[in-house]
Amino acid sequence: MENDQELITTKFREIKNVISSYLMQVLPHFQITPIMMYVLEFLRKHPECIAVDISNEFGLTRGAITQLLDKLELQGLVIRKPHPTSRRSQLVQMTDKGNELIINILAAYNKKIEQLFTPYSKEELAALKQLLEKLPL
Repeated sequence: MENDQELITTKFREIKNVISSYLMQVLPHFQITPIMMYVLEFLRKHPECIAVDISNEFGLTRGAITQLLDKLELQGLVIRKPHPTSRRSQLVQMTDKGNELIINILAAYNKKIEQLFTPYSKEELAALKQLLEKLPL
């Protein structure tokens, strides 16, 4: 049993490495860094957040988040607005351009990942899907 778990753990690490390499193949086309993509994806899921939310999510300093948001804002991918209830905070929101960019990146990234599944039958993919849905993610 322990060897099975070790093999599965090793396979998951290998999958993570392959998927990360796919991301690194896709992103240069969009002229964006991985952390910029992750922040845009975060903003897509959390449209009413402030910079400290992003900082907490990614473990970055306030200064690093400020620089990152400056870059994203300069590219027209996010905007900062005054917070309605806190004078010391600003809402960070993705622009339509940012939303379109993340949709295009994820489509290209997903297409690369789907290459991993071409050798599998429909039945094997259904079994894999069923197992993956059990993961506590």
